[in-house]
Amino acid sequence: MTLMDRLYSHIPGFPDASLRRPLTLTDIALVILFYYVHAVMAMLHGTFWFRVALLPFTLWLAWSSAVSLDVAQYLADAVGVPVDPLRIAHMNFIWLLAMWVVALKSFEWTLIIEKPIRRYEIPKEGEPPRERPLTVANTFFDAADLLFNLRGLGWSWSSEPFPPNPGPPPSIPRQFLELLVKVTAFDTAHYLVQLICPSASCLEGGTIFDATLNPVPRLLHVTCISFCAMIVIYSSVEVMYHVCALFGQILLGQSAVQWPRIANRPWMSTSVTEFWGRRWHQFFRHLFVVYGSRPGRKIAGWYGSIMGAYFISAIMHVWGLWGLGRGTEFIHTGGFFIMIGFASVLERKWKLWTGKDVTGVPGALWAAIWQLIWGSRMVDAWARRGVIANEFLPKEMRIGKTLVDIVLTVVARVGTT
Repeated sequence: MTLMDRLYSHIPGFPDASLRRPLTLTDIALVILFYYVHAVMAMLHGTFWFRVALLPFTLWLAWSSAVSLDVAQYLADAVGVPVDPLRIAHMNFIWLLAMWVVALKSFEWTLIIEKPIRRYEIPKEGEPPRERPLTVANTFFDAADLLFNLRGLGWSWSSEPFPPNPGPPPSIPRQFLELLVKVTAFDTAHYLVQLICPSASCLEGGTIFDATLNPVPRLLHVTCISFCAMIVIYSSVEVMYHVCALFGQILLGQSAVQWPRIANRPWMSTSVTEFWGRRWHQFFRHLFVVYGSRPGRKIAGWYGSIMGAYFISAIMHVWGLWGLGRGTEFIHTGGFFIMIGFASVLERKWKLWTGKDVTGVPGALWAAIWQLIWGSRMVDAWARRGVIANEFLPKEMRIGKTLVDIVLTVVARVGTT
């Protein structure tokens, strides 16, 4: 454990992760019940004081569930075969983000919204959105949708409840094909990191900065790892979204229109602002706006709104890092998002000084280099906590690993002939 890790371990509110107990189904049911009641009340008139009375219990449940429950240990016990919980510690990261969402959305539904929120019917082309009738059945099902709807699709609280699709919705077979491709990309990138950086591929973790290499090879080494890490993050979000979209369409009978693409080819970005503002996934955008951008704008105008949003993002990722059970830190993990906000400020200044946007090939290079400089430090913080050694997929599903091994075998045989 580094000096910074020791310091952070003494911060109030970050208890010893080793004291967490395995999660139970009762724990999940209790959190969801309180969260669901908040969702129902947020849709109804005259429920303000009921929500106020309920909020402390919901926030306490979310907090205590986050810091005292070990999802990885529960899953390891439930599988029935020997699995080291540290190899699936990323499930605790996901659990902490879920509890973060429960707390922030419940708080918003209680003290921030000014009127009951409504779900819209899917509008026909050229027609404005129309509220769904507030029947008992609609309220029951719409509240369930509200629990998991982070982007505001189809809801009055979103600035764009029905975002335009650039093309026709993809078919079910095409979505399955895209899911397969992205699972393969995810596993390939993860396996390449394990091959490139074996010292960080153990449960104890390790740095991605190899001190035995000269500066240029070390830079190339870190660049390859950071690039693969970006693919892992991007494809993991895409995979989860595809799975949810297919579940909703096949089992719940939803339309593909209700599942617009979660990202817009982030590799085409020609500025940092474009990457994070329009092309990266927007899962948590609403929460960043409510808790960071709006308060920040009141304090420091446009600059405050930008830095406020990225500050909340930084806190969220630092919080999630603690879930891995190896302490947390802000300088590199949170600092990455602060520097992304700073880059957005610089790009705005550039436009004010020159009258031109950051764009084109120079903008793409600038965005890539800036994010590599600060992103590599964040990747290193996670690598030092053993996340590279995590088993994200069962061995039978590691398509990417199989393909890489085949390629390496062929190359080795060709090299010996």
